[in-house]
Amino acid sequence: PEFLRVFWNSRYRLVRKSDLFKTIKRRIINREQAFDLIRGLDRSAEVYAALRDPADKRWESRERQALQQLLMFNVRQPLAMLLACHQRFADAEPAVFTQILRAVSVISFRYNVICNLQTHDQERIYSEVAWRVSQQELNTLRDILAALAEIYPDDKSFQAAFSEKELRTTHSRNRKVVRYILFEIESRHYQHELEFDSPLYNLEHILPEHPSADWNGIDEARQERLIYRLGNMTPLEANPNRDIGNLGYADKRPVYAASDFQMTRKIVEHYTEWNEASIDSRQRQMAKVANQIWRIDFNQGKA
Repeated sequence: PEFLRVFWNSRYRLVRKSDLFKTIKRRIINREQAFDLIRGLDRSAEVYAALRDPADKRWESRERQALQQLLMFNVRQPLAMLLACHQRFADAEPAVFTQILRAVSVISFRYNVICNLQTHDQERIYSEVAWRVSQQELNTLRDILAALAEIYPDDKSFQAAFSEKELRTTHSRNRKVVRYILFEIESRHYQHELEFDSPLYNLEHILPEHPSADWNGIDEARQERLIYRLGNMTPLEANPNRDIGNLGYADKRPVYAASDFQMTRKIVEHYTEWNEASIDSRQRQMAKVANQIWRIDFNQGKA
C-alpha cells in the first residue's frame, strides 16, 4: 500500500492514505487504464526499492550519500517527487537528478531534523512538485528548486533553531544524526575528512551524561537541559573518550588538545571553563557554520 500511494502521488494530485483505494477505484474505470496502471507500477517498483536502498548499484557516490541521509533522518515525504524526478531526469539529465537528491537532503536536514516543522505541509509541496514534473510543467533544476523554496527554512530560522537544538543521544538514530553533523562540520569547515562509520571515533559529551562531582558547579536541573545540546558534543578518538569518562573539564582539556579533530582542539583554544555560556557560544558558532554547509543556492539553481 505504501508503494502504491507513493506511485500514485508521483503522477497525480496528493491522495491521503485513507482515500487511496477509493480514488483509484474512481479513476481507473476500464481495461486500458488498469493495464496502464499495472505497467507503471511494474516500471516504478525497482526505482522505489532503490530509493530506499542507498547500496543499490544504480546510484553514484553523491546520490548514495543523499539517500543514506534521508534514511538516517527517517524522512519519507519526498519519495513521490523523487520517483517522478527519476523518471523525468535520471536517463536524460542524470546530473539534474543528482542535484535534486542533494537538495532534498538539505531541505530534510533543515526542515525535519533541525527545525522540526509540520510534515503534512511538506508532503503537500513535494506531491505538488511531483505532479507538475509528471505534467512537464517543471522541466529544469531551477524550476524545481524554486517550487521547493516554500519548505526550505530561511537562514535566520535555521540558525535560530540550530542554536537551541537538543538531540538526546540515548536514541540510536539521534546518536547517528549528531555524529553525522559533527563529522560534516569537521570535513566541510575544517577540510579534514575522517571516516564517519569508523569504530575508532566516539561521540564525546563534554558535560558528561552522568556527571561526576567535578560538575557540581552546574545545578542538576540545568545539567539535564545542557547535556544533549549540540554545542556540548564533539567527536573524539574512542580510547581517550573512554579514559576521560565523566571527569571535569580541566582534566578533559589536555585530551581535547591532543585530538585529531580540529573542532575538538578548538574547544580548548576558545574556552577555559565549560558551562552554559560556553555551550551557548559554541552552538551559535556551529549554527553559522551549519548554515553554510546545509544550504541551497536558489539564485544559481543548485544545492
